[in-house]
Amino acid sequence: MGADAGYLDIDGARIYYEDRGAGECVIFNHGFAMDRRMWDLQFDAFAERFRVVRYDMRGFGKSDLPVRSYSTLDDLYLLMDRLEIEKACLVGSSLSGSLAIEFALSWPARVTGLVLAGSNLRGYNHSDAYVKEYLRYREVARTEGMPAVRTVMLGNPLLRSAAKRPELFASIKTMLRDYSGFHLMKRDPHRVFYPRAIDRLDEITCPVQIIVGQNDIADLQGVTAKLIREIRHARHTVLPGVGHIVNMEASERFNEIVLDFLDSLSAAPVDDCSIGVCPRR
Repeated sequence: MGADAGYLDIDGARIYYEDRGAGECVIFNHGFAMDRRMWDLQFDAFAERFRVVRYDMRGFGKSDLPVRSYSTLDDLYLLMDRLEIEKACLVGSSLSGSLAIEFALSWPARVTGLVLAGSNLRGYNHSDAYVKEYLRYREVARTEGMPAVRTVMLGNPLLRSAAKRPELFASIKTMLRDYSGFHLMKRDPHRVFYPRAIDRLDEITCPVQIIVGQNDIADLQGVTAKLIREIRHARHTVLPGVGHIVNMEASERFNEIVLDFLDSLSAAPVDDCSIGVCPRR
């Protein structure tokens, strides 16, 4: 089994990545204030059967802070090019579920499938409480600094379920401790793509697996319902007794569901789903 890790210079920023295994490719994308380590319970296990890549987006983990206009979609596209990945199944959680959807709409030929775990969605009409929570983080970060806002963020309703499990919550605390806070402290020069993904869900043609925790917050339950209604042929699974970060809170069940989905991609007729085999360089 091959393994690689390091930095890629992508559009003026050093993006940290890890690349392991061989075969059909799976790319793991992390959620807001997290980093690639949120997939620790998937990375090695999936690398036994697939080529798996995980990376830190700009301003997260080990990757550089944004210093000029950029796009998370372009970063992912260029990362795939640099690693010689023609096609991949994208696995996204929360914020990065929205990224995966946007990517599949922008470059459908490069996506073999989507796994959307507790996904968000650009254009969704979030509740006032959801919006105010984020705005509160920005206010605390800018007036009291990152140590203060990290403490506040640990009380986020999204983490309520995970907080009941000390070992799991310790990993989340570590990622939050290492989060730069750039997106809260500064104006993020991220380029937004139009039209909105929420208006284009019926254009997604690749296979999709949707996973949500039974105890996830109402806003993301609403996003999940929207995705299920409007993405054709999407599978969906609700994990009982699980909150927002499903891959960490219920890793064994999550892995079973996603591996079964990946097996279905491999078994699909070529006319239905063009599977991209991503050989090691």
